[in-house]
Amino acid sequence: MRAVLPWRLEISGAIAVGDLPAPVPGPGEVRLRVAAAGLNRADLLQMRGQYPPPPGASSVPGLECSGEVVELGADVEGFRPGDRVMALLAGGGQAEEVVVPAGQLMAVPANLSLEEAAAIPEAALTSWTNLVVEGGLRAGETVLVTGATSGIGTFAVQMIRELGGKVIAAARSRERLERLRDFGVEQMVPLDADYPRRVRELTAGRGVDLVLDLVAGPWTTPTLECMAERGRLILVGLTAGRRAEVDLGTLLRNRLHLVGSVLRARPAAEKAELVRGFAEFGLPRLGDGRLRAVVDRLFPLAEAMAAYACLEDQRPLGKVVLLCGAEPAS
Repeated sequence: MRAVLPWRLEISGAIAVGDLPAPVPGPGEVRLRVAAAGLNRADLLQMRGQYPPPPGASSVPGLECSGEVVELGADVEGFRPGDRVMALLAGGGQAEEVVVPAGQLMAVPANLSLEEAAAIPEAALTSWTNLVVEGGLRAGETVLVTGATSGIGTFAVQMIRELGGKVIAAARSRERLERLRDFGVEQMVPLDADYPRRVRELTAGRGVDLVLDLVAGPWTTPTLECMAERGRLILVGLTAGRRAEVDLGTLLRNRLHLVGSVLRARPAAEKAELVRGFAEFGLPRLGDGRLRAVVDRLFPLAEAMAAYACLEDQRPLGKVVLLCGAEPAS
C-alpha cells in the first residue's frame, strides 16, 4: 500500500510517500480502506522526530481518517464490510489502509462526505474530552478558546455552543477570527497586548470559567489573567512554545485549576469510552448540521509534502485533509 513514510533520522525534515506492507487486523480490530486523513500539528512533530507514536502503534503518521470497512478481526461486532466510518487513531491514518480498534470507529452520517468526515475524529474527541470530561463544562459558563481558528478550535467553538456554553474565541489573526462568525461565534479577541483586558470587558470584569488552551508559550500568563475565580484551564496544545514564566501568585489568589491533557497516549479502552460519549452527543448533531466539519484544503496523498507545508506555513482555518483512496472519496 502507499503511505506517508515514517520519520527516520536519515531523512529528517523530508515528507515522502512510498510502499509499505498492508496492515492485518488482530482481535477486536477492523481494517479500513482509507478515503481521507486529517492532518494535525502532532503529525508535524512526529515527522520531526519529536513526538513518537505510543508503543504498539503504527509509525505511519495520521491520528484520524475516514473510509470503508474492508475486513473484521476476531470478536468484532457492530460493523460489516462496506460500512462508511471515521476513526480516531494512535497512528497510521495517512495511508491507503489502516487497522483500528473497533471501539474507536464511528459511523459517518449520511449527509457527510468522507472528505469532511476525515476532519472530525481528532478535533471532536479532543474537544469532547477536554470540555466535558476534563473541563466539566456546565451550561451557562463562559469558555475561552485560544487558537480558535485551528482544526480543533473551529470544532470546539461549535461544541461549546451545543453544550450550552458561551464562547470567547482568541487567535493571532483578526481576519481568520472574523470567519468564525459562520459558526455562531460573536465574541472574539486577538492575541495581542490588550488580550486580558478585552476578555475582562467581555465578561463584565469577572473572567472566564474555563479555558481550552491550544497555544500556551508566552501567552500562558496573559491567559491566566483572563480567568475567573476557581476557573479551570485545560492545556492541550503548545503551538506558541513549551515554556512559560508564570506568576504562581495568580493561581493561589484566584484558586485556579490547571490540567494538562493528551489524547493519543490514552489506553484503547479509555478512548473507546470517550468515542461512545461523543458519538451519542455528536453524531446526531453532525447529521442535522448543528456541528460541521471544517476543511480548509484537500491534497492527494502523492502531494503530502505540500499538505504538510500548508499546515505549517499557511495557518489554515480548520483542517488540511489528505485524499488517500485510489478512487475518489464518496
